Amino acid sequence: MSIGGVGEGPVSQFVVINKQIAEEVINSKIRDVINDPAKNIREIQRPSPFSQFLDIKI
Repeated sequence: MSIGGVGEGPVSQFVVINKQIAEEVINSKIRDVINDPAKNIREIQRPSPFSQFLDIKI
């Protein structure tokens, strides 16, 4: 057992590695938003690939 409650077993190491991967993904998403705030809006406004199958008349 090590300090901080994280053991040295394979499950503990798996949890630590996955936590590091998740932190990196979240940090990259935050960097994307900071660097290009309008990117999310552009993605929302992009037409859906399914829209060609829908013919809705109002």
